[in-house]
Amino acid sequence: MHWLLWTAIIDGSLAVAAVFSRKANYYRRMAHYVVCVILASIAGLASMPVLWAAGRRASCNWVVARTFYFLTWAVLGITVEIEGEEIMTRAAPCVLIGNHQSMLDLIMLGRVFPQQTVILAKKAISYYPLIGWFMRLADDIFISRGSRQSASDMFKQASRVLQSKRVSVWFFPEGTRGRFNDGPNMLPFKVGAFLLAYHAKVPIVPVVVMDIHNIYDKHSFWSVPGKLRVKVLDPIPMDSVREEDLKDLMNSTRERMMVELRQISPAREQH
Repeated sequence: MHWLLWTAIIDGSLAVAAVFSRKANYYRRMAHYVVCVILASIAGLASMPVLWAAGRRASCNWVVARTFYFLTWAVLGITVEIEGEEIMTRAAPCVLIGNHQSMLDLIMLGRVFPQQTVILAKKAISYYPLIGWFMRLADDIFISRGSRQSASDMFKQASRVLQSKRVSVWFFPEGTRGRFNDGPNMLPFKVGAFLLAYHAKVPIVPVVVMDIHNIYDKHSFWSVPGKLRVKVLDPIPMDSVREEDLKDLMNSTRERMMVELRQISPAREQH
């Protein structure tokens, strides 16, 4: 019980300091964010026996996502407003792709992430303590590329797993977080999500979340409550797409998402 007392004392001290210091407020909110991650993970593990018995292991990701979203809504005051949420249900199974900005993307995923959806990750992550164990239990898909294996072959193999499990997959096609000082933007896309959708013959569903600069910016220690706007775009069918057309499709999809990103993002404020 001593650790609970010390946690309360530290949090109380940060709460007082946060009134006078932006940096103290930022670190207090980030500490709360981490606590929400831990509690959501515990909820996911607790739900696992029931989901296994029901044959819905992949929905463990959904349990964790929704738990995390409601916790952060209550603790951090960040909500998510979605336009076109029903599109994801109609298009399933599909490959969902979204723009990647910061750690707050997990809050967006918490609200957006559909049931029976998994994450595709490198096989090495499956051996990581805790996160790797959880992802194995949640039936997430792991890929491993051999020295002589092309990217197309690797995603062809992953597509067979996707088809057999009849689940959707979430991707951040930029590959990493993109931060832009001059306004909302996105990094160039990687072709993996499009290769997977092509081989599995399932549609791609773009999901765009607004620029989060006014709510969160780690470089200026800015973190405040707010609303994240998300727009789900119409599915892109892959039935008649040729493999040689994938890069053009990838670039046109990025441009389409860029248009929506700029439309739904508020003007940036000075912190």
